[in-house]
Amino acid sequence: MKIAITGHKKGIGKEFAKQLSARGHTIVGISRSDGENIRRVPHTASLIEQCELFINNAQTGYYQTELLYEVWKRWKGKEKYIWNISSMMAESPVNLRPDGQDDILMSQYHSQKTTMDSAARQLRHKSNWPMISTIKPGGVATQPNWSKDQKMDTALWVQSVLDIFTHNDNIKITEITVAWIEKRIPI
Repeated sequence: MKIAITGHKKGIGKEFAKQLSARGHTIVGISRSDGENIRRVPHTASLIEQCELFINNAQTGYYQTELLYEVWKRWKGKEKYIWNISSMMAESPVNLRPDGQDDILMSQYHSQKTTMDSAARQLRHKSNWPMISTIKPGGVATQPNWSKDQKMDTALWVQSVLDIFTHNDNIKITEITVAWIEKRIPI
């Protein structure tokens, strides 16, 4: 399968690229460090158009949402898949940065992710294809200075997401939150 991933050089995007490539998939990586930028929405969508799965991971302002709309328009009615990487922070108002300080940037981030989640819900009601899934990470240790004691390892998080999608062939997954817990549920 040919898979486009925005932000494939860092964090979650990098780990998706690594694990999916190891499974034999062809990765179309789209990252600023390679001279690409999701702010160039039509150009970026043209790179994605040839793929079967788009992992909408990179986030810059509202461009993640704009890219979702553009890819959806190009893929409408086609049996393709979009995975939007959102955030658990989109589920409730945010007042503090991870370091405990007030910051308007976290409120903006919250609004941007909430907007994308809402757009995905709207588009899912317009057409069954492409199939859109919103994936909300809980605490994932995507930054080197974040403690893995309180955050889920990025490789384990991506593996968990891939397991959910690959082991549930006949289930449509529209929205999921995958977060770290301290103790495994005994079932």
